[in-house]
Amino acid sequence: MGNSCIDDNSKGKVSVIVPVYNVEKFVGKTIESVLNQSLKEIEFFAIDDGTPDNSGKICDEYAKKDKRLKVIHKKNGGAPEARNVAIEQAKGKYMYFIDSDDWIEEDYLEKMYDLAEKNNADAVITGFYMEYYQNGKDVTYCTNCDDNVYSKEEFRKNAYKYLNNSLLSLPWNKLYKSERIHAENIRFPKTKWDDHHFNMEFFMNNGVVVTSSMKKYHWYRSRKGSETMINYSDPNMFKKRKEHYEHIIKLYEHWDVNDEKSIDSISCYYVGRLFQCIQELVDNKNIKYAEKRRKVYEILNDKGAIYALKNSNGLSKKFKILSIPMKIKSVSLSMFFGRIVSFIRKLFPSLFIKLKEKEVHETK
Repeated sequence: MGNSCIDDNSKGKVSVIVPVYNVEKFVGKTIESVLNQSLKEIEFFAIDDGTPDNSGKICDEYAKKDKRLKVIHKKNGGAPEARNVAIEQAKGKYMYFIDSDDWIEEDYLEKMYDLAEKNNADAVITGFYMEYYQNGKDVTYCTNCDDNVYSKEEFRKNAYKYLNNSLLSLPWNKLYKSERIHAENIRFPKTKWDDHHFNMEFFMNNGVVVTSSMKKYHWYRSRKGSETMINYSDPNMFKKRKEHYEHIIKLYEHWDVNDEKSIDSISCYYVGRLFQCIQELVDNKNIKYAEKRRKVYEILNDKGAIYALKNSNGLSKKFKILSIPMKIKSVSLSMFFGRIVSFIRKLFPSLFIKLKEKEVHETK
């Protein structure tokens, strides 16, 4: 960017929202990728969520040069609260959310905006790149999406295709119609994986939805010094995964969609997350062995888990094998399989990432 101040020439096409916290090494690239978009008619909110580093000051410096960027400083309350503060002020026809250590290619917003306008869409969903830091270098993988324009009913019947690969639950691979968010008071709840809850609420009463094969978002899933590089386990993960599953069930009940493919995909989604819970319990060094067994027993005997294991006929070959101990409710074997996957994850991270990014569900 040059030294001259750029006027606010926003016509309210897109409101871009980024929560900022402890990302001084990365937020500059994020901001520049937004301000350099080919779509110039944007308003850009950077919410300084009480960051302890220089991230907020960096945002202020960019705001001096480009009046489209509005910086809001607030006490720390978490990313969901930060996004909600900006939503209240957003005036663009569409909303777009980006994370403060990621970046987008220069024509991303324009292409999504054109697709939304052409089809009068409630939302546009795209593929994206995932960038990992491993073995001293960055490695890029991708999540693909297809090209479709869905009516309300068509999307509900085909939404299962976008479930297991996270295309449906993430916020930053989408452009949202602001009118829906404001009218229905849709906000990010203060909980883990708030984006999942936000999307389930948004798509509850969906209109036209466009999916696109373009990939122009770069997601740093792990980087040196990032929290996602730290190997930690949440002992309450099952409770949160169960909450996710129940939210999806609620969505499909509202849609009145209960066909075989949808049930199969939802079940496969839950089975994959349940195995992850078991794996993380096995990895957790702060929980005694007897407590681990009790928690795994709880998972295997959960009504939702039993139903999902019974109806997950489309599991990939890998997960068909991994789910065998779960189906027979064997605590010991389930934990043993969890240890095997954990071993692969630690000793062969590249192989683990490739396996992990393959769909749990084999789409037919």
